[in-house]
This record gives sequence, structure tokens and C-alpha cells, in this order.
Amino acid sequence: MVRFSLRQLAFLSEIARCGGIAPAARKLNVSAPAISSALDKLEAVTGLTLFDRFPARGMRLTSAGVEFLADAEALLTRAKALERRAAEMAKGETGTIRIGTHYAIAQRIVLPAVLTFRNHYARVRIEVVEDDFPSLVAALDAGEVDALVVFNQGFDNTRFDVEILKALPPLVLLPASHPLAKTDSVKLEALSDIPYIAVSRAGPGPSYLDLLRAAGLDPEVPLTSQSREMVQAYVGKGLGFTLVGFPPGRNLTIEGDAVVTRPLAQEIGQFEVTIALARAVQQTDPVTAFLDMCRTQV
Repeated sequence: MVRFSLRQLAFLSEIARCGGIAPAARKLNVSAPAISSALDKLEAVTGLTLFDRFPARGMRLTSAGVEFLADAEALLTRAKALERRAAEMAKGETGTIRIGTHYAIAQRIVLPAVLTFRNHYARVRIEVVEDDFPSLVAALDAGEVDALVVFNQGFDNTRFDVEILKALPPLVLLPASHPLAKTDSVKLEALSDIPYIAVSRAGPGPSYLDLLRAAGLDPEVPLTSQSREMVQAYVGKGLGFTLVGFPPGRNLTIEGDAVVTRPLAQEIGQFEVTIALARAVQQTDPVTAFLDMCRTQV
């Protein structure tokens, strides 16, 4: 346990600078007895004689005092830096925010929010975590992320505050060359003979494939992937169709193949884009500001 205080170290530094207790007391606007008592206690707890006292010439650091003062002033410098950083963090000027999200939402909502946020909070570090729904919920529960911006696949409302930003009907993603790409909307029966390319199940809630099956369409599923980019690439190569919440950027896959999105003619359900926060955690101003910027993107 540390048995001396930063205040005692500050007194030590000023005594050494001024050459005596009386001038240090005048400089610090503290009584001389208070400084003398603090120095006595510091020497007692350290077991060091820090100054040689000369009645007519003031005080001079001993060799041990010189070494101890060097470390003490380094500690005081770090303490002042920590104090400044704490003040900046309290005002939301520095620190780190950690946001959990999915690939599609990262592109359409989180990335634009990050770019806007950086214009206002240039010194705040942003960590964006992309993962599956159960992993993100576990991270929020453990305090490893500050907030989630995700598709709602089932939250425990006793532990999380959930805000619905937007309800999205699924869009049919097709190769641009497919005949259905020329239609304004796609009927379910028109998809019956086309393979479905599925994203591997990533949470407890219904998947897009579950919504199709509940609506009476049970397509062949020859290919699945944990990567939405890979699923969209399969579609771009003409291997089938999939359902998405958002179209790929510029309607191109990672392979450069052109794809299009079309709404379904029938209503089969919607997916909710949500913000989720842990109820037990008090949010910082930067997190609140970032989530406001996500809201403006929606």
C-alpha cells in the first residue's frame, strides 16, 4: 500500500525548488507548519532523509532526496496527465466507444454514423465489432460492447432496453440478368423453382428462410455460408436467390457481378433494425451521440 500522498510529493518538489519551507509555503499559499509536517511524515514513511537542513542557508536535497524527487516529479507529471484525461473523458472529448453490429447494418447505418461522429469527436476511439447475434448479445451482457445496432432476433427485455429504428420487409436479391429482375415485384410462386442461398443461422429468431417456409415456399438450399458477402457472390454468379434487408452497395457483389433487389409481392414478415443497451449500464455522452447519429441514418 502507498503510504504517502501526491500532496506530500508536491510539497517536496516545491521545497526543493524554493530551497526552504518558508518560501515554498509562500509560493503554495499554505502554512509553513503544514508543509513542515507533511515533509516530516514523508521522511518517516519512506525511511529517507530527503533534505540536509542548514539554519543559515536553508535546505538542500540529500543524494537520496535527489533520486526520490526525480521519481516523485515523474509521478506528479503522470498524475496531472491522468487528471486532464479524466476531465476530457468526463466532457466526452476522449475515450473509447464499442459498438456491436452485423455486416449489412455496418455498411448502411454504422459506417455513415462513424464518419459523422469523427467530425464531432475526433479524439474518441471507435471499435466496431461485427459478429453473429448470440455473440453480440453476450458481449453486451458482459460489458464488452457499449451498444448494439442489429437485427432483432430476440432480446431478454428484463436485461436490455431495445429501441426499434426501422422495420424492414425482406428484398429478393437476384442476378441482374435473371428474368425476374425486370419485374417491379416478385411473387412467391415465381421463386419456387429457384435455389435459395442461405446465410447460416446466427440467432434464436426466425431467419429469412423460416419466413419463406412459413409463407408456403420451401426452396432447395444447395449453398449456405456464414458470410453475407459470400451468399451475395453466389447469387451474382447465378446460383440462386436470397433475401436481404439492404441491397449490396452499388448493386454489385464482391466479385463485381451485377445484382438487383426487388420487393416481394406478398407480405411474409419483417425484420427490425434495433438499438440495444444493457439496462444496468449508464451510457456516456459519446455513446449517446453516436446512437443519435445512427438514428439519423435510418
